[in-house]
Formats: sequence, structure tokens, C-alpha cells
Amino acid sequence: MVAYIRTMVTGDHAENDRVEARLDSQGWEGFATLLGAVFYLAVDRRFPDGASPEEVIRFVSHMRSTTNGGAETDATSAERLISAALDPSIDADVDPKVAGRIQGLTILHTLGGGAISASDLDALLREATTLARQV
Repeated sequence: MVAYIRTMVTGDHAENDRVEARLDSQGWEGFATLLGAVFYLAVDRRFPDGASPEEVIRFVSHMRSTTNGGAETDATSAERLISAALDPSIDADVDPKVAGRIQGLTILHTLGGGAISASDLDALLREATTLARQV
């Protein structure tokens, strides 16, 4: 599953398709937890000192306008989920399927396109794996 996220972030579409096919046959158990952990770390990396509601709104607007498939993403749900990652006291009552899409887009927007080095991505994915195991 880590390989799937790595290929997604690095834009290796052919390998991503191969990993996805393997996961389709073996199962995706635990993927949502890992994706959530990567999402949390990506948001923390983007907003290391937290963010105001206006900063989150601007981020989501930019993400939706520049990320493939972003325009179809509900802005309010994305803002709520990102805000909850920054502040656990915020309720993130978002449909799990919608949440997964938002998490994936946020990860792509924050870490993709060369925004993170290979070694930093490896470290982030190791940390996310550790977090996911604690849940």
C-alpha cells in the first residue's frame, strides 16, 4: 500500500496501475488508515504552524483549481477535513468515500509534482506507516 501512495505522489502512472491491480486482487485492508496518516502528515507539512480558516479556504480553492479532478471535490468538505487535521477538536463529519478522495487530492497537491524529495517522501511514508499501525 505504501508503494501505491509512493507511485501516486511521484506520478509513476504505469507502476501505480500495476500496484493497484495487485491490491485489487490481494485486498485493500488497512489502506484507508494509511491514507489518513499520510494525509495528516501532508497537511502538517503544508501548515506546520497551523492555519487560519482563510488560509485553509485559499489552499482548498487552489487545490481544486489546479489538481486533476479537484473541481469535482466539495470545497466545504475539504475545508472541514483539512481543518480537523490541524485541530482535532473540529468535527470532520465527512462521508468516508468523499474523505478518501479529499485525502488523495490533498496528498497529491501537497506532495506531488516534485514538492518532496525521494528521501523525504520515504521518511514521511515510514512515519505514516508507524502512525497507521497505532490506530
